Amino acid sequence: MSLKKKLEAKLTFEKRKAALACVANEIVPEDGTKKTQAELAEELGISRMGLYRWRTQDPVFIEYMGLIADEMLASHQAEAYGVLLRAMRGKQPSMKAVELFTKLIGKLADRQIITDNTSDNQTIEDINALTNELDDLLKEE
Repeated sequence: MSLKKKLEAKLTFEKRKAALACVANEIVPEDGTKKTQAELAEELGISRMGLYRWRTQDPVFIEYMGLIADEMLASHQAEAYGVLLRAMRGKQPSMKAVELFTKLIGKLADRQIITDNTSDNQTIEDINALTNELDDLLKEE
């Protein structure tokens, strides 16, 4: 069973409907204007505080909203790639777009190299002596 189905089984129809409305309001508002939480709640027939609690305190509701948002965004993947290609092919190609493209295809990766410049000249006896000193200081407190 998919994660989405498992979450849906834990949510009432009312909560599933509210989650979909909240995500749609954030990602693809019908006329480009987002509704207020009060307007959404009224449209759904629930209290504004009830909707607020679901959105901020109900982990299942929050996770379900995230899955719905992922699905909605995935449907725009081709559109995003088109914008990226247009940014690279324009009269003044965007180097940021080229960088993003090369990262997407796996030809460029952010890497950090960490160098350890500490010396390993301490002996076990030195470390034990420091440990004993720390123990003594902790006992004094």
